Amino acid sequence: MKYEALFQKGQIGPMRLKNRIVMPAMTMGFAGLNGQVTETLIRHYEERAKGGVGLIVTEIFKVNDEHGNAFPRQVSVATPLQHKDLREMVTRVKQYGTKIVAQLHHGGNTNMPELNGGVIYSASDVPTITQIVPTPFTTEQVEELVQAFIRGAKYCQDAGFDGVEVHGAHGYLLGQFMSEYYNKRTDKYGGSFENRMRFTTEIIEGIRKTSGNQFAVLVRISAEEYLSGFQEGTITLEEGVKIAQAMEAAGAHAIDVSVCNYFSSQTAIEPYSYPAGWRKNVTQAVKDAVSVPVIGTNTIKDPAFANQLLVDGVSDFVAIGRGHLVDPEWVKKAYEGREDEIRKCIGCLYCFESLTTYGTARCTVNSKLGLYSAFDHVKKVKDDKKIAVVGGGPAGMQAASVLGKRGYKVTLYEKDTVLGGTLNVADKVDDYKFLITDLSKTLQREVELAGVKVKLNTEATPELLKEKGFKNVILAIGGTPYIPNIPGIDSENVYLANDILTGKAKAQGKTVVIGSGLTGLEVAEKLSHDGFETSIVEMMDSIGPAIYPIMLMDITNRLNAKNVQYFPGHKFVSFNGSKVEVEKLATGEKVSLEADTVVLAMGVATKCEEIKPFDEAFERVDVIGDAGKYGNVYDALMCGLVVASNY
Repeated sequence: MKYEALFQKGQIGPMRLKNRIVMPAMTMGFAGLNGQVTETLIRHYEERAKGGVGLIVTEIFKVNDEHGNAFPRQVSVATPLQHKDLREMVTRVKQYGTKIVAQLHHGGNTNMPELNGGVIYSASDVPTITQIVPTPFTTEQVEELVQAFIRGAKYCQDAGFDGVEVHGAHGYLLGQFMSEYYNKRTDKYGGSFENRMRFTTEIIEGIRKTSGNQFAVLVRISAEEYLSGFQEGTITLEEGVKIAQAMEAAGAHAIDVSVCNYFSSQTAIEPYSYPAGWRKNVTQAVKDAVSVPVIGTNTIKDPAFANQLLVDGVSDFVAIGRGHLVDPEWVKKAYEGREDEIRKCIGCLYCFESLTTYGTARCTVNSKLGLYSAFDHVKKVKDDKKIAVVGGGPAGMQAASVLGKRGYKVTLYEKDTVLGGTLNVADKVDDYKFLITDLSKTLQREVELAGVKVKLNTEATPELLKEKGFKNVILAIGGTPYIPNIPGIDSENVYLANDILTGKAKAQGKTVVIGSGLTGLEVAEKLSHDGFETSIVEMMDSIGPAIYPIMLMDITNRLNAKNVQYFPGHKFVSFNGSKVEVEKLATGEKVSLEADTVVLAMGVATKCEEIKPFDEAFERVDVIGDAGKYGNVYDALMCGLVVASNY
């Protein structure tokens, strides 16, 4: 077997696992507004179990309905009312030989006051990241919470779960009690290291006593918060190791090692610029210090790296989180040697952004996340219908492969020498964008496996397609870069961002980038990395206004290191070959910026005029991707899937 370590059987307490791969807890927002289990949530876990994962740790289950509400859609095990639906979840997961444990949680000062009667609680009254001052729990309330965790575990055991994971990581309530920074108590739950551990150790000991030896108890910890230079008293790796040892001594069957808290931002939910395994030293330190199994999250994208972590003894089990959101069959494909078919996480953090924005998680690369039932109607067909897909970017490749798999006769036309479209631009910023290259390769592999005919270097005109006998056409021809009609816009040294990124155009001297969307910031990063003095002009009041804050912080940190200058709230007025004139919108003041090169990154417009001849020539024309509505990779893949699924 290619990945022998990855597919060895494993043991965590009483649980015998079929492989060493764990899907860790990830909040999806798929539960009901009243804390009930839903079919969407059950299906989410069932799909991953069907895909071959050895152990699933559910998203956070709250143990208290009065003050333990972390977000609106959170399963409650504060009472046994969810027994029936939890039991169905367990049954549907375990039919595939996958074990499942429930993660028990209280957010403490990270909870939202509006969901908890206007009050949040913690170990002490230390302000949160939002500067809200929490109310300290009394000793009696802490003792009651210990019992709430124990009761929640028993309810899960009665529903058939193989165990529970006590969530002591990421700066949630148990982590707040562990931390000197947050815990200023003087009772038995504060002060010494032993006292700060007491809340969690009493929970572990209580669950072991109540639920017996055949019920696994795991604990998740942040073994390093990366904040010692910023917040004195936060958890360092040295103390994290001691915490792991204390959890083992209390009876935990395994330690699930994570890092960070909410103050840690980027390092808590790292974007694409962080390399795989960047924090494996933390996992290794814990493994070297305890004798129970260690589960490690290490930004794992591919099976070879996961296997190597086990071979090197970094951990006993590997946790693959976002990888399972992207591809429910990650494990199965790895086991069968089909690594080139795995859709990998591209580290864009849209799962977190969408959870914050919409209340439920979405995935850029997996359009079906949380929407499986919406596509249950899609079946294979016995139909010789010929369909032409014009444009080999992400939308076109998605549509072509889905149609091909369904049984239609599909030809994909691309005027360039390779497939990929905008993905062939997005991966040019720096080496860390190789994940975009991998996505393009995977989509191309799907097109191949679907039996789609690919015609490269071919301009698919209406005349050509009619000659080939097509009556049905899907247009994925991309958008047209927006170029404003202002003085100097047609000067020799004014370039499109895509041309700079792909090397088609070369900048000279001082450079001004117009627009601070993701493309604008990335072209500024490339320019500054290549040694050009760079400025960014943006009409909105802030730089990168539409970019998820953690992603924005990640890229602006690199731009700041190169002394890139920002001009938010300024309108591009003109270029005379040596100076860019901008207008400060708030005051009307004119500002001149020295510039040898201007780079336009102002978005794209649809190709209405190019679409019209196709509409006139064919029975059915579907327009997808930027050709119909400007969007991102999520939008491209989603519309490609939707159109192809409803043919």
